[in-house]
Amino acid sequence: MKVTKYPQSCLLVEQGGKRLAIDPGSFVSAKYTAQDLLPLDAILITHEHVDHADPKLLRALTQGDIVPVIANQSTKNLLGELVSQVVGDGESFEAAGFQVTARELPHCLGVDGSEGPQNTGFIIGGAFFHPGDGISLEGLHVDAAAIPIAGPDISAKDVFDFIKQLGCRTVIPIHYDAFLENPQLLASRADSVAPGVKFVVLDDGQFAEL
Repeated sequence: MKVTKYPQSCLLVEQGGKRLAIDPGSFVSAKYTAQDLLPLDAILITHEHVDHADPKLLRALTQGDIVPVIANQSTKNLLGELVSQVVGDGESFEAAGFQVTARELPHCLGVDGSEGPQNTGFIIGGAFFHPGDGISLEGLHVDAAAIPIAGPDISAKDVFDFIKQLGCRTVIPIHYDAFLENPQLLASRADSVAPGVKFVVLDDGQFAEL
């Protein structure tokens, strides 16, 4: 599985010639065009915030509704016809040749302490988890995960607690374009806080093989 990082929380996952984009949001469209991500076979959206789902970019990426956009009900309510398939917690489905399972988890709190919108993470191929803006989920164990490392109420302790909770051995840091955090600094602490966990810090456009 090849995973390429784009700004904020956007990842491009490829395997067997199929290409799956997750959360192409406003930070992506500020730096890239739709052609930089195309061709795509499917798009997953974790939640409705514009830094995860830029409507203008999504319209360009769907290429006249050819590429399906899969998201939760709250995101569908906001984006309307841009979302072609609604999935719920625990639902398994196929997207771009990948077996995907949706798992709901709470969005991190806002700056004012308010709750966020419905947030749905996705387990890709049974081994790689993208949690959107969630930072805690009981009962899930995966080999690798994208972990949001910055946000209104996300601390370094939250990051490492989530890593331990998931039991993952490989971590790709995401979500540090708006609320700034240094992924290399967190990676340097991993040996002492979460021994055996490998941080794969990717620049935008850089990829890793999982």
